[in-house]
Amino acid sequence: MKKLYLSGEAAALKEAYSELRGVEAVTGGIAEASNELKIKGVEIDYNPKKIDICELLKIYFEVVDPYVLAEDSLLQPAVVYCSSEDVPQIEYYARYMQSRGAEPAAALGNLIMNDSITPGREIRKMLVNYGRLVKFTGEEA
Repeated sequence: MKKLYLSGEAAALKEAYSELRGVEAVTGGIAEASNELKIKGVEIDYNPKKIDICELLKIYFEVVDPYVLAEDSLLQPAVVYCSSEDVPQIEYYARYMQSRGAEPAAALGNLIMNDSITPGREIRKMLVNYGRLVKFTGEEA
């Protein structure tokens, strides 16, 4: 079993993950990370043999908009992990999300050139933080 912590409205995140194959439990609470990041959201207990981080993040970014600054800093999109082995997958998915909507490159023989960027097609800045877990305080029963 592994754990991942995601910021956002706990009720919406619980609904999105509660019936998902490979997710064993979803608990609301507050997570603190080593880079002084503090989030309000959920702890997800999952089986990495049944679901991977990229699938969890895909669902997360369907619920939470990573391109908009949240009014409450505790609800700003963020991913908190427990193991450094998770970092490459988190960074990979963040780069994927960052490049979504970017203009495609034009291929000319063996040379690849970027098309000019037209308004509304430029890469949008993702406003997502991530850090290593220091402490999680679950919601009271």
